[in-house]
Amino acid sequence: MDPRKAAAEWLYNTVFKEEAIRPRAPKPAERVPQVIRAARSLETGIHQSWQSRESLFMKQGKLLAGYEDDYEYGGGVQCYYPTYQSLTDRQLRGYFSWRTKLRRGDVREAPLSFAFLYIYELINQIGVVDPMDGYRRLARFRDAYGQIDSHILSYLNRWLSDYVIYYGLDRELLSDTPQAVRERSVAVLERVQERDAAGIMDAVKGLSGWLERSKFYGAYRDDMDTVIVRVLRRVSAHYAARCKKTMAEQYFGSYSQCQVSLFDTAVFCDPLKRRSYEYAVDERWVYSCKNGLWFAQRRAAPPGSGGKLDDLLKTIDSVMRQEFDYGHPVKSKTETKWLLRLIQEEAQKRLAEKKAAEERKITIDYGRLTKIRQDAAMTQEKLIVDEEMDIPEGPVPREPAPREQEPEQLSLLTPAQAEPAPAAPPAAQGGDTPLSPLEYRLLQCLLYGGDTGWVQAEGHLLSVLVDGVNEKLYDTFLDTVIDDGPQLIDDYIDDLKEMVRP
Repeated sequence: MDPRKAAAEWLYNTVFKEEAIRPRAPKPAERVPQVIRAARSLETGIHQSWQSRESLFMKQGKLLAGYEDDYEYGGGVQCYYPTYQSLTDRQLRGYFSWRTKLRRGDVREAPLSFAFLYIYELINQIGVVDPMDGYRRLARFRDAYGQIDSHILSYLNRWLSDYVIYYGLDRELLSDTPQAVRERSVAVLERVQERDAAGIMDAVKGLSGWLERSKFYGAYRDDMDTVIVRVLRRVSAHYAARCKKTMAEQYFGSYSQCQVSLFDTAVFCDPLKRRSYEYAVDERWVYSCKNGLWFAQRRAAPPGSGGKLDDLLKTIDSVMRQEFDYGHPVKSKTETKWLLRLIQEEAQKRLAEKKAAEERKITIDYGRLTKIRQDAAMTQEKLIVDEEMDIPEGPVPREPAPREQEPEQLSLLTPAQAEPAPAAPPAAQGGDTPLSPLEYRLLQCLLYGGDTGWVQAEGHLLSVLVDGVNEKLYDTFLDTVIDDGPQLIDDYIDDLKEMVRP
């Protein structure tokens, strides 16, 4: 037998024998802090079968109210209406570590479920000294974390109002809420005949944000304010004389009582167990709790009336553009004949007042005063008699008076007022759109990632081009398409790309 073959067989049978693979030892489980284990025990107790989710949340919250942790958790959490029970041990420790930093003033971004779980704690008085302390914590969290993740704002602003009502805090805390601003503004329009113009316009702007988006309003602010106030007063008188409902009721609804749900869509445990309670925001806006059900007496807007004031303002804008020959017409939002006639009368009246004021206005050209003084000085020198000159006895013959200057030589009006400036030629079209070439080019850059540095380099104003695009495309979209920044509105990008090619 070949010695090499014999050696190979020995090596295979002796050294390389088949062996079973040993299983890997299991990784030791992370040690869960005792207080979390105690909270978990509440989930599996003998009463778990009948206790509610909210009741369990309150029990665990009171147990974990002061717990702090320094656990490093880098995972995510996606959970609707989160509670302690809905999180794993690792996620729960990650939440308490984030909450520990938050309470010490270190506000960091975290999964959205952590933010809502913290809000749920505060509205249920978990980890707070008293209701006012809870309100301050909620307000601070809104102001700080709302800048990191704005998803919480629409919910938290609404829940803050519910918090004030439920816990009976000072109603001044509601003074800046959208509902309170709306109620105060409507109250002004209810007495529009008695209120001054400035107060009426403040109320209008509290109820509608559309005015500031109108380019015509920016150019003719005082004129449009005057017409709006006069129109509102006449519309109010019309409804008062001919209709059962006032203008305020027609536009914003009448007061009525309806059932409401405080802290809607939140995990709320009703810690005070309200059964009979009333909270008055003002004389007519009142919340009440009867046998655990909540009701609100407030102004309920009729169906389809949310934009009635906006429609009126847009119609005033449309009519005034025509009467003032503004050059950028927009469609009227109402076809009601008496209302259109009323607005047209007030617009024409305002235009007539402006023209009459211009005719009475005298503008002095101070540049011509120097020439007049010089001419007067020369005339005075000619009239002065030299003291050394022999004056003959008897009456001195007078020189004929200098001929009066022509009226145009003494005119103090500026050349700009004597002859109106010629109107600027209309801007060139951009493609198949109403845009000018510069506006079309700007929209191309914003749509397809181009550089907009050419705007400043060529001596143009970016804000002027943006306003021009928004104005000319308003009839198509009934909204602005470019926001501050400038940045395109996401909802209109696809439609704009069909209009503007790369």
